[in-house]
Amino acid sequence: MVAAQFDVGLKSMALLNGTLVVASGASAYLCSCFARVYGKRSVFIATTILLIASCCWAAASKSYHSLLVSRIFQGLGMGAFFALAGTSSINDLFFVHERGMRVGLWNFGVIVSTNLTPVVSGYVISNLSWRWSFWLEVIFFSIILVCVLFLFPETTFCRADEGIVIAGIQHTPKDEKFAGEKMSTASSLRAPSEEPRSSWWSSTFALSHVKNNRDGSLLMGCVKPLYLLCHPIAIWGCLMWTVTFTWAIMFGAVVSQIFGAPPYNMSTVGVGNLSGIAPFIGSAIGTIVGGRMCDVFAKKMTKNNNGLYEPEFRLVVIFPSTIAMAIGAFGLGAAIENELSFVVCGVFMAILNFAVGIGCTGILTYTNDVFAERAGNAFALAVMVKSTFAFGLTFVFNDYYARIGPLSFFSTFGALSLGVMATTVPVYIFGKRIRFWADRGQLQN
Repeated sequence: MVAAQFDVGLKSMALLNGTLVVASGASAYLCSCFARVYGKRSVFIATTILLIASCCWAAASKSYHSLLVSRIFQGLGMGAFFALAGTSSINDLFFVHERGMRVGLWNFGVIVSTNLTPVVSGYVISNLSWRWSFWLEVIFFSIILVCVLFLFPETTFCRADEGIVIAGIQHTPKDEKFAGEKMSTASSLRAPSEEPRSSWWSSTFALSHVKNNRDGSLLMGCVKPLYLLCHPIAIWGCLMWTVTFTWAIMFGAVVSQIFGAPPYNMSTVGVGNLSGIAPFIGSAIGTIVGGRMCDVFAKKMTKNNNGLYEPEFRLVVIFPSTIAMAIGAFGLGAAIENELSFVVCGVFMAILNFAVGIGCTGILTYTNDVFAERAGNAFALAVMVKSTFAFGLTFVFNDYYARIGPLSFFSTFGALSLGVMATTVPVYIFGKRIRFWADRGQLQN
């Protein structure tokens, strides 16, 4: 309907989604940097207002180029919800043994919303118009803005370096049993002075600067996270998140091309239901089960490790994700190639999205624990890499599928995904030594 109204082709329509993806990646990085200087609350409020304004712009747009620019600003408004909500905000509020389930719930919201969008938007566009899909977003984001204003206090807290005793585990590279030696504490403790309590009005509506932030100026706050690209685990996280989450984007690009054509010849609503409901079931199970498994395995393995927790315990959930990825990717390609029932295809789509759900949860919980207060920066880099990768593929997915067929298409990307996921094995084995090396080089600071 949008293409017909503005008289543009499929590539121009793909550009509407591609620019949104790229802008969201850039915004995720900037929001993670801004939050360390101005606080998470300020960033959430600003980006939510930007989302409301850009959705109003899109709904009222009179030309294709106006709609395209509005999509860029929509992407810029999405950054905080990617870079902060599932990473540093969870780290601020929950203990280590509670984070897996919370990350799973966040992934549930992100991935499941991607799955259900074709179903909901199909009915909205068919019964109302494509403009109403943006007006509904304006309503929902307005509700979110009210919730952020009244229910989301600032969670960032930077202690002054003076008088602080750092207690923890000193990792040694020679230690193969994950044993630790307690660091000696200072002979005297200096309690930080209490700050005066702010008024309700001030705490609700003020946009404050983070006291004692470690990055100093905003410029340094934007430059420092780039050093994380020298951290092997940050590189692993970027690659893993890119190949895993791109599956959700790829489905949206080719599903109409597959099931809207012979031998399936499904209607627009039918394609939306198949591409939404089957992945929804798989993603929902994957994110919830993955989050629960992350916490259960971490607690059990910590107990077996003489009470010493290691972030690598989170990586165990990548194993079932890898198996499900292989079954789903190769099975779906074979099912479409052999023109099997759409029900069979739906089952493999559910399995594949189960792999995406549990895999994304495992990746994020691990990087959250490794990078701690820098978790938002590390994940923002992963989102930026994923967005760039997905933007480029948006313009080749359809032509590539038409040229090589379903079996080769899904097998190629499935093999790429499995190859990247196999790098989890050396990360699990050498992760502790990598972290020690990175800490010694102060790559996170």
